[in-house]
Amino acid sequence: MNNKQQKLMAQCAAINPLEGRILVAPNKVRTYKSTGFESKPVDSEIKEEDIIDGETEMVLEEVVIKANYRYQTAVVLQKSEDEERFNVGDTVLFDLGALKEFDYIKSVSELNKYDVRYVLRG
Repeated sequence: MNNKQQKLMAQCAAINPLEGRILVAPNKVRTYKSTGFESKPVDSEIKEEDIIDGETEMVLEEVVIKANYRYQTAVVLQKSEDEERFNVGDTVLFDLGALKEFDYIKSVSELNKYDVRYVLRG
């Protein structure tokens, strides 16, 4: 745990989440690069709004796409009293779509305890 996460943990110590909620400090979003295809007009001078379906000659071009992994990691800053599967300071793995911004404290987000898929040890 780094110094920033320790400061956030101290700020969250006065907050007692209700049943089923936890406060986390998400780590940097993990991404990967993938290749895909995009159709573009053969004539590079044609603007996108001038493309007519079925009439404009198109070519498939390979492009590199940067995407987020579905599962991300975060450090638990505070948890509800009913939670026993993980502790404050543990690193957890969660589905990125489940993360909710907690705008009361900057860089802190909220998760439902059921959105935590795994606890990472070691």
